[in-house]
Amino acid sequence: MKIYLAFDIGGTKLKYALINDQGQLLKKYSEDTISTSKSAFINRLNQIVKRFEVQISGVGISVPGKIDAQTQEVSFGGSLPFLNGVIFSKLLDTQLPIFVENDAKAATLAEMWLGSLKNVGSGVMLVLGTAVGSGIMLNRQLLYGFHQQAGEVSFISSGQLDKEHMVGSQSSAVALIQDIARHEKLDDIDDGQTVFRLIKKGNSYAVERFSGFCKNIALLIYNMQTILDVEQFVIGGGISQQSIVVKGINQALDNLRQTSPFVSTTLKAPNVVSSKLFNDANLYGAISHFELSEDRNSNRKIGNI
Repeated sequence: MKIYLAFDIGGTKLKYALINDQGQLLKKYSEDTISTSKSAFINRLNQIVKRFEVQISGVGISVPGKIDAQTQEVSFGGSLPFLNGVIFSKLLDTQLPIFVENDAKAATLAEMWLGSLKNVGSGVMLVLGTAVGSGIMLNRQLLYGFHQQAGEVSFISSGQLDKEHMVGSQSSAVALIQDIARHEKLDDIDDGQTVFRLIKKGNSYAVERFSGFCKNIALLIYNMQTILDVEQFVIGGGISQQSIVVKGINQALDNLRQTSPFVSTTLKAPNVVSSKLFNDANLYGAISHFELSEDRNSNRKIGNI
């Protein structure tokens, strides 16, 4: 049985885990992400790799930013700008194979391997967080696009090319929680548990804001479906652990479709379901390459067409 080391690099937290080739998460760790410098950050990763090197068969890394399919070079890096231009295989002091993937695409690969896309031919993963991450799977192949940027749905505009008019801002799960928390004067504006208790209890502002959020996601799904015609959309991110999220999105999608009999009778709606791996999806996706290597090789060719 093989064991892999998976990294999920975030702007605030660095998560890493040991996962075996059967998809069992053996041990998980979390610590603050070093954001002071690239050298300090890479040094910490090397320390972690060395700690587990004798027992692992490979290293998988989920990271914000665009990943070059051939060179594995990171472009951009979200809140970690020093990741721009980084090629981890050149900086990590190990001879082990290393695989790097964009965080949303890693989540999609995880759901393809072990989750809600496992037995699905074509589907879309939507990761609801600070913005909206996405991965598109067509005929069991993850779509990368000519410029390696397929699925960047946060940049979809409702009219103007500024953040206010883009899906990433209009459909931010973090903004949803913070807006409600501020309105209700909660001590912690990131207290998602309390916010969802308010929604479930029928707090008028919380329910209205949540309803608008679900409508935005439903509209995104409707628009993507008209182009892609996939079987299933999977809702991921921490917020997806709240069962009312997928329920609310499904209701909003049904309501939207019913406003047009022409649409509802002409176009079939996709299934909309929750992620099965939730916040661990990026970790599983980071090492899924080692178990889905044949698929991945063909995916990369497709992605570069």
